[in-house]
Amino acid sequence: MITTTTAWTRRLAACLLSASLAACSFSAGPPTSSPGTSNAASGMPVVLRFGDQAVTATLTDTMMSRRFTAMLPLTVHLTDAWGQAKAGPLPRPLTAEGGTPVHDPTTGGIYFWPVSGMIAVYYDDLGQTVPDPGLIRLGTVEAGLDSLSGAGDRLTVRIEPAMTTS
Repeated sequence: MITTTTAWTRRLAACLLSASLAACSFSAGPPTSSPGTSNAASGMPVVLRFGDQAVTATLTDTMMSRRFTAMLPLTVHLTDAWGQAKAGPLPRPLTAEGGTPVHDPTTGGIYFWPVSGMIAVYYDDLGQTVPDPGLIRLGTVEAGLDSLSGAGDRLTVRIEPAMTTS
C-alpha cells in the first residue's frame, strides 16, 4: 500500500516534470493559515477576472505580496490538475526571497510556488501538505471562490488592482 505522502510526492514530481515541459499546473495541499503573514484585510484589494466573472481578493501586506502587486495587472493561464486549486505560471519571474513558507495552504488562499514560478488559488482542502520549500502566501479570496472553482479545467485570468472609491 502506498502512503498518502508517497502518492502525493509522485503526483507532485509528475506535475513538476509536466510543468517544465508543457506548463502543467501545480496544486497541492490542505488548507491552513501560515504563521508570519499579515491580515489580508490590511493589504491591497485585487480582482481576478475571467469571462464575465469577477473574483475579489485581498493581497497580504508582506514583502512578497508587494513584489507581486508591482507586477499587476497581469494575465495568467490557469489549469486545474487535481480538483483543489487553479494554478499556472506567472508571465514574469518573481523571487520568493523574504517569503514565509506555508506547508498547509488554506481554502481561498492565493499562493506562489517558488520552485516553478506558479501561482495557485486554492478552492478545496484534500487533506494534503506541501513539501519543502513550501508555498508563499500572497492573499485571500474574499468573494467569488465558487465561480472560480466551477470555471473548468483551463481558464485565463486577468489579475488587477480593484477600483476603489473614496
